[in-house]
Amino acid sequence: MIAPFDEIFDRTTSFFMSSVEFAKGKIYGVLRARVVADNGEDHSHRTDESHYNLISVDDGQGQTTEQYQINIDIQSLQSANVKCISIDPFNNPSIQFSTVPIGFTALPTADSDGLALDFIRRPIFDLNLLIQSEPLTADQIADRLDGYFKHDKPNVIVFGTKYDDQHVATEQHYGLQRAMKEKKPSRGIDDIHMNQIVGKDGHAYQDGALFIQKENEENSYVALFFCFASQCKTDAEEN
Repeated sequence: MIAPFDEIFDRTTSFFMSSVEFAKGKIYGVLRARVVADNGEDHSHRTDESHYNLISVDDGQGQTTEQYQINIDIQSLQSANVKCISIDPFNNPSIQFSTVPIGFTALPTADSDGLALDFIRRPIFDLNLLIQSEPLTADQIADRLDGYFKHDKPNVIVFGTKYDDQHVATEQHYGLQRAMKEKKPSRGIDDIHMNQIVGKDGHAYQDGALFIQKENEENSYVALFFCFASQCKTDAEEN
């Protein structure tokens, strides 16, 4: 059994949650863009991790457009270890989608009335739904995402960390090599998942999530929330 969400929140007000350390150079924020290509599931032989890869463009404002990879973690071990839930439709007045600027916007990871997400301190959905869900395999999560992206190219709002390998110091940098070899953008969004660990002290307001705009519905979105199983365990999983 897992404790009710309000009990989890009460406990975390005293010791909060441990943050997931972001790699050097990454910036937490939100991307508003349009998906232009769906590369589906991608397994890295270098890291032995699986991601779901999208290509997006932030067209609509400014003189130039920028392309971004959107890299969704769907498995990092040999067995299923990522939890994923979808909420359709997603309705929460605390997120005003119309106010999110086109392109990438860096967000301060501080307790404020801003856009930064924190599933514990400022819940936007019932976290129990994610915690109590079963880990899914990479193929299962990819199939779910295929339903949104294989035949449609929707607008998306993505919370996570921005990276840009275009200006790295070494030509041997893996991200830059991949961008050149696979003809993918050198910049992208990572960490599109819960970025805290239940029950430990740490930073706040840096969780990731994916919101997919419904066709011909300006303010109607599907929300997808992800976490690694090790981040949010039930009592049974702890034991």
